[in-house]
Amino acid sequence: MVIFFFASPAASAAYLTVSETFPLEVRALAIAIFYAIGTGIGGVAGPALFGALIHTGSRGSVFAGYLVGSLLMLAAGLIGWRYGIAAEGGSLEQIARPLAAAEEN
Repeated sequence: MVIFFFASPAASAAYLTVSETFPLEVRALAIAIFYAIGTGIGGVAGPALFGALIHTGSRGSVFAGYLVGSLLMLAAGLIGWRYGIAAEGGSLEQIARPLAAAEEN
């Protein structure tokens, strides 16, 4: 339960980061693509991986699966910390200029 408590805000933060990074005209498409990729990979790999780990009957195998998941979340957090855009207090137009504004210049 504790793992899922911490994993849920990570997904929400990822949606916010994607929505602030892309220009207004492609923002919804970017969110849809990232959601589809994440759901496709996680929805297929997660049950298959943990089903196989549980089938072994070893607690160590299941722990290793959770450890891999936590390492992936930590890596994503570090990447976001390093390459994320500081968007606090700014308008979305200041953070990611609309494509129409970029074409005019």
